[in-house]
Amino acid sequence: MASEYRFREWQENQRRTLQMAMAVHQAYGEALKERLTLKGGMHWKTIKGRDYLYRYRDRQGHGGSLGPRSPATEERFREFGRQRRELTALLSARRRELAEAGRFCRAALIHRVPDPVVRILRTLSQGDLPGNQIMVIGAQALHAYEYAAGVFIEAPKGGRFWPEAGQGLTLAAAVQVTPEEFMQLLRRADRSFQLRPENETAAVNKGGLTVRLLRPSLSRFQPQGRRESGAGALVPAATGDLAALVNSPRFTQVVIGRRGDPVTMTAPDPRALALHKLWLSQQESREPAKRGRDRVQAMALAELILRYLPQYYFFAAELRLFPPEVASRVEGLVEGYETNQDLEVEY
Repeated sequence: MASEYRFREWQENQRRTLQMAMAVHQAYGEALKERLTLKGGMHWKTIKGRDYLYRYRDRQGHGGSLGPRSPATEERFREFGRQRRELTALLSARRRELAEAGRFCRAALIHRVPDPVVRILRTLSQGDLPGNQIMVIGAQALHAYEYAAGVFIEAPKGGRFWPEAGQGLTLAAAVQVTPEEFMQLLRRADRSFQLRPENETAAVNKGGLTVRLLRPSLSRFQPQGRRESGAGALVPAATGDLAALVNSPRFTQVVIGRRGDPVTMTAPDPRALALHKLWLSQQESREPAKRGRDRVQAMALAELILRYLPQYYFFAAELRLFPPEVASRVEGLVEGYETNQDLEVEY
């Protein structure tokens, strides 16, 4: 199993470069949030010979009057203009900082996530969909854990670890998302996306990137609100299906696109995804090639957690679900684990 992948640990300058990019990304995000408070504009409107100050908040002109012209409204109009000019200058400076951070990320060789995926992540971060409850699952989600751990998972070309990883993106939704909302999201990132005829929650763009949106059955899904992942968070060990995955705490990490641009990825708790991949590998209805890939990815993710993300520790009940070649590497690190326990898993 280990021959199908290996971990390449980052050097210190790569870690520093990521931290710098994360800080720049956060600063740019804060400036974007500030821009929302100044969305729209102000103008004077004359009614029956008298000027009134109006504030509009969208292109349709929705808004209202702030009162007749007076020293107070004139000052408010000037202050709004001053804030807009300052924010425009700030955003311009933040974009230059992002461009510079991108150059450093490329030089440090930490630019990894496919560009089409980055564009979609950027639209997701805007949070237009209800509750912002969409996360990345599947092979692309592994990038979030790589960046958090400071390692890259490397596998032989043509192997089964990363097959078509750059040509697919799977999302999971914890809220109801209509096909129209799904396509609106994708087309903000790339206008070439078209729904696949056989599936109204799968779309493909002109470059061949297929994006799928999955949602667990309402009978299994128990909305729990947004939770952040962390040490000691409960991860169901009894099941690894989609409902358990979507119910798991959220894991948020800045990743770097192949052009060097940082973007935020939201994924499941890494332990939950490892269990989900393991569960998929045991489904007889799934294609054998996909089951083999799921098993390799589950093993790699479990090992990455145990070696590089110890704060997301497995309990013995969770670890026993994995084959012994994974469990045997962590003697003394897992609560309740003993080397003489029977950890065999049937396949």
